[in-house]
Amino acid sequence: MLRLLLICGISAYAAESGYVDPVACQPCHSRIFESYRKTGMGRSFAKAGSPPTLAEYFHPASKRFYSVVQRAGQTYLRRVEMGSTNVVEKRIDYVIGSGNHSQTFVHRDPRGKLIELPVSWYAEKGGYWSMSPGYDRPDHSDFRREVSDSCLFCHNAYPSETNGGVAIGIDCQRCHGPGESHVKRNGRMVDPRKLTPDRQMEICLQCHLESAGRSMPDAIRRFGRDPFSYRPGEPLGDFQIYFAFTKPSDERITVNNSAYGLMKSKCFVESAGKLKCTTCHDPHGTETNYTAVCRSCHKTQHEASMQNCTGCHMQKRRTEDAVHVIMTDHFIRRVPLQGDLLAPVQERHDRLSGSVQLLYPRDAKDSVLYLAMAEGNAGAIEQAIRVTRPAQGEPYFALGEAYRKSGNDTGAITAYKQAIAHAADDPRPYTALSGLLLAQGDAEGAIRLLQPATKRMPQDTSILNSLAVLYASQQRFQDALDVLSEAVRLNPDESLTWLNLGVSLEAKGDRQGAAAAYRQALILQPDFARAKEYLSRVSKN
Repeated sequence: MLRLLLICGISAYAAESGYVDPVACQPCHSRIFESYRKTGMGRSFAKAGSPPTLAEYFHPASKRFYSVVQRAGQTYLRRVEMGSTNVVEKRIDYVIGSGNHSQTFVHRDPRGKLIELPVSWYAEKGGYWSMSPGYDRPDHSDFRREVSDSCLFCHNAYPSETNGGVAIGIDCQRCHGPGESHVKRNGRMVDPRKLTPDRQMEICLQCHLESAGRSMPDAIRRFGRDPFSYRPGEPLGDFQIYFAFTKPSDERITVNNSAYGLMKSKCFVESAGKLKCTTCHDPHGTETNYTAVCRSCHKTQHEASMQNCTGCHMQKRRTEDAVHVIMTDHFIRRVPLQGDLLAPVQERHDRLSGSVQLLYPRDAKDSVLYLAMAEGNAGAIEQAIRVTRPAQGEPYFALGEAYRKSGNDTGAITAYKQAIAHAADDPRPYTALSGLLLAQGDAEGAIRLLQPATKRMPQDTSILNSLAVLYASQQRFQDALDVLSEAVRLNPDESLTWLNLGVSLEAKGDRQGAAAAYRQALILQPDFARAKEYLSRVSKN
């Protein structure tokens, strides 16, 4: 029998209005335009061009070889599984990262989805290739991880009509606001220097306040806010709420937590708003004498050492979430940390959990529900929903997930139904609810749920796969094949679809077709245990 495997779809958001091609800024601001485009932020996302040479990289954990190849003017990442002749290639279309620390490469598939590629280039030791962050494991995502909006939020400009939905690098408007009115001479841009200290800091905090890399969600976007709806000058807490553990787990840092470290520092706290990110960093690219900044307040300290305050008090350290990256720790310490802070560390994949507290803003209104969701406690989420009565579907989906994790399927079913009632175009509660209904023997009810959902969201393959599972449970294998054929057309790179297709073909007696489908699933996902099992079974008989 087919088994449902839940796949969360990524919602597509409309391009943001009011944004223009940043080249429109160049005629009036040529010096700043040219200096900024050379900064890390200005080079944060780009068309791929020619990536560094990669003749061959072997990943021992997954037993796969990777190489960069050129063909007909295009660049591809090639993967070959050890002991196999199967070759998978994905065109390299974009690069995330300036190269100051690393570069991760991205493929744009026929659906327009951005897919992260499994190997990245790192700048340490003169430059080398290794697995992308989160991929150093036997069962990594290979060519299947979609780049989410939350990832693009901090690595790219906002999608707009002028850039076709895929912008090229963080541009002027990220800090100065949408430029359309200004270009038309009937509006002003935001001047961060004229904002209050809090609003100035928040322009940086939107991307640099990460408190943890593998724990509870360290931030939750406010309900009803689209991923790219933050505007510089508005209170950041109106867009997103940030969390931290009540008891921090260790001293490790992440790539994007520079502001998190800075804001814990005594220097920052006692400056009463005078110390900001821009005190040391000119976002337009002009070099800053960091020691001179430190000595503007600490004139008499360490008279014998006046060259490199940050070397001892803001040490460079290896990050937890990207273990091949070294960043400056922005927590200003009176006493330096001891030991080899640059020593290699193993990538960790365990998830931390525990009691959390508000990090920013500390006086966030209506935070009780967001806190409960960050901790994932079903009882707390339910109580907060009862008090706040949210109109969006996300809290109800979070409640369903928490109930399901605790084994309360009845509570989860109720919560998923509420999520659908509040957000009918989110595929996640449909697939989760259909799986629970099937487990309880109500396949017909689940089919009645999903059939109209396929019309609401015809491009979502997770719903199509779930519906195929239900059809197969009722011996309706031709209906399952029809649905799965559409799912393959939409996304031929989804291994689950090929597995389900093989099961349906096998049930109809087409063993040759089933074997071919199982093989395709394994080409796309070599560690797919069920595909190996089913292929072995159909090949023996």
